[in-house]
Amino acid sequence: MGFGRTATPFRWALIALLAGTLAAAHSSGALAQAKFPNRPIRILIPFAPGGGVDVVVRIVAQKVSEQTGQAVVIESKPGAGGAIAVNELMRSEPDGTTLLATTSSHATLPVLNKLPWHPSNDFTPIANIYSTMFVMPTNKASTAHFRTLAELIAYAKANPGKLSWGSSGIAGPQHLVGMRFMRTAGIDTVHVPYRGNAPMLQALLQNDIQLTFDTPTLVAPHIQDGKLTALAVTGPRRMAKLPDVPTVKEATGLDFTSDIWIFVIGPKGIPEPVQAALNKEFAAALDDKAVRERITGFGLEVTASGENTTAYLKKHIDDFAATYGKLIAELNIKAE
Repeated sequence: MGFGRTATPFRWALIALLAGTLAAAHSSGALAQAKFPNRPIRILIPFAPGGGVDVVVRIVAQKVSEQTGQAVVIESKPGAGGAIAVNELMRSEPDGTTLLATTSSHATLPVLNKLPWHPSNDFTPIANIYSTMFVMPTNKASTAHFRTLAELIAYAKANPGKLSWGSSGIAGPQHLVGMRFMRTAGIDTVHVPYRGNAPMLQALLQNDIQLTFDTPTLVAPHIQDGKLTALAVTGPRRMAKLPDVPTVKEATGLDFTSDIWIFVIGPKGIPEPVQAALNKEFAAALDDKAVRERITGFGLEVTASGENTTAYLKKHIDDFAATYGKLIAELNIKAE
C-alpha cells in the first residue's frame, strides 16, 4: 500500500490479521519466558558420581526442582580435566536448560589444555553454589618435627627437598594452591600427585607425605580423632567447623589466602531474562534454611544471596584465571 492511496476493506482486514498474529506471537514468547523453566534442566558435572561436588549440587538441584516444578537432572561427564563436560555444554542450545556445575579450575582449563575459549566470556555465569577453603593437615609422625605452620616452614628451609606434600592430581586446585603457597613461603619441597583424594589422604595418614591441602569434608574426622593435626586453613578467616585452627596469615604472617568456588554456568548466549531467572532460582534454593544447614554442615560456605550475582561470579573466574594462569605458565605446569 503506497502513500496517498485509500485502504480497502480487504486491506484493513489483512492488516488486522497480521497485527493480531504478531501480537499473539509476542504474547506467547513473553509467556514462555515468564514461565521459564518450562521443561527439565540438565546440570552437567565434570566429576564421577558420589564426590563432594556431586553430593552438594544434588541437594541444591532438588530444591530448584521443587521451586520450579521442573525436573533438574544431574549428569556426570568426567574426563579430560573437565573438558568433556565443557565441550558438551558449548554444543548445547543457549536456552538455559543445559548448565554446568564446576569448580574454579574451569578458569585454568584453556591455558592448561591450549583450548580456544575464554573461561568467562564464552559462557554465561549463573550462580555460585558454595566455596571452600583448604585445610593444611599433617600427620602424627610429622609433629615430632613441627607442630605449627611456622615450624613447618622453618623445617623445610633447614631441610630443602625433604618435605613432601600431596595433591589429588596434576594441575588440580590442590596442586595449584599448594605450589602458590610454597612459592609464597619460599620453601623447596617435593610435590607428589595422586589419582584422587582417597589415595592422597591414605598417603598422609601413613606418612608417605607430610602435608596436603584438602577440603574439610574429608579431613575433619581424622583431625577430630587425633590422627591428623590441622596446621592452618587457607581462607581469609577461620573455618566454623574448625574454629581453633588459625588462618595462614595468623599462623605465619604470610599474606596468603585461597578458596575454591563451585558454581553454575551456561553456554554463551543465554538471554538475560533467562539468566536472571536461573540466578534467582539458585539463590532462593541456597537461601533455604535446610539447604544451607546441610551444606554448611560439610564445612562449606554458602554465598550470601545479596552477593550471589552473575557479575560477582564472572569476576571470580577472571581473577582465578589471572592468578593461576600466570603460575601455570611460570612453572610450566602441564595437564596430565
